[in-house]
Amino acid sequence: MDVDRALDDDDDADDLEWSLGFLERPIDVEALRRHHFPSKAGGAPAWLDPVRVPYEEELRTARGERMDFLLQVYAPVDEEHSAFHRTIYVFVSPHGGETHEAGGARAFRGQLPRANAYYDWNPTPNGGEVNGLSAALEATRRRRCDWWDVSASECEATMRAPTRAFEEYELVVETEERADENEEELLANATEVGADMSAEDLEAIEQEVVDKDMEQLATFHVMLHKDPEQVLRYCPEPGAKPTWPSVTHAPNTDNIPSCARCGAPRKFEFQILPTLVSQLGVDSESDYALDFGSMAVYTCSKSCPPIECDELGRRTGAYAEEYIVVHPPLNQ
Repeated sequence: MDVDRALDDDDDADDLEWSLGFLERPIDVEALRRHHFPSKAGGAPAWLDPVRVPYEEELRTARGERMDFLLQVYAPVDEEHSAFHRTIYVFVSPHGGETHEAGGARAFRGQLPRANAYYDWNPTPNGGEVNGLSAALEATRRRRCDWWDVSASECEATMRAPTRAFEEYELVVETEERADENEEELLANATEVGADMSAEDLEAIEQEVVDKDMEQLATFHVMLHKDPEQVLRYCPEPGAKPTWPSVTHAPNTDNIPSCARCGAPRKFEFQILPTLVSQLGVDSESDYALDFGSMAVYTCSKSCPPIECDELGRRTGAYAEEYIVVHPPLNQ
């Protein structure tokens, strides 16, 4: 990776408007159900299309293990009528320290037009009932199954084996406020966010030494210091890029593959921060503890409507797989 270009990219991102995601305990868990189009972390995925859920093989790691649901972000696209409702779902390996390995994290995009088979034209009010499914739609869903659906009448017991779930939170998104503090003050405060940065490290940064990884780590900590509780950074604008905690271990994002369905280039949409791990209450001592430096999700720039493939292809019509890259844990 070109170190100087990576650092320049971070400078360019300062001119964009970012939205930040924060975890909050839900006042009413019903508000996190699918008919309220939630952004949330943990619990079970609130499938936008409740019928054409992904087949089981779509939610397995490269080693064939069932993935854990991490979070979903509701992000409609005004310019695309088929994306009036649109949600991005992220799943991770059950071996948390392997999330950065090939197939260790997967992202799916689901979307629906305003007129659809599952939701009314206007939002369902709080406390309102979700539209029921017809017998034919229920039958379709049963054929696909859903690991998080524990209703005994839905699927065979072997298909409903318990899947680990993180504690459920609402993901509240707010516009980032530009800080008034200057860069020197933020760098001085970075030690409050990262205990791995010593006073000597900061002095070396200020003297512009050639340790680019330390400089990048300081930039990452400064970003976190502005809003220490942030767990997600969202910006679909052209030119937006993730900020990685290092340069030498940062994933290569120069050749993100184009959309496999329509051929349009993918663009950066949001970044998941490692602050999410502690806020989800993950036991860091567990052999399966979730651990990563950061994740970045890239989605189809046209937000093309998913196209149903034939049954033999086992492609899900409602959910298009997108592209996710993961920075390895900082302790590796």
